[in-house]
Amino acid sequence: MEEDEVVLEEDDVPFGDPPIMYNYQCRKCGFKSDMNEAHIDVAYGWTKKRTKCGYGSLPVLECPSCGKDDFICVD
Repeated sequence: MEEDEVVLEEDDVPFGDPPIMYNYQCRKCGFKSDMNEAHIDVAYGWTKKRTKCGYGSLPVLECPSCGKDDFICVD
């Protein structure tokens, strides 16, 4: 291989698999939204209050619509 040659890879996946999406719904106002794992981990952070769903135990978040801490993962 010469110094000037550039090797192109066909399967260049620098960031790995796409994030897992979780279905969240507010128990108070009924607002629904798909939340990815990055939003849960970083934007909203982990809380001490958790609920169980098909994915295991996920945090209860603040609802973006009504502001109550009743935004839970639903299956």
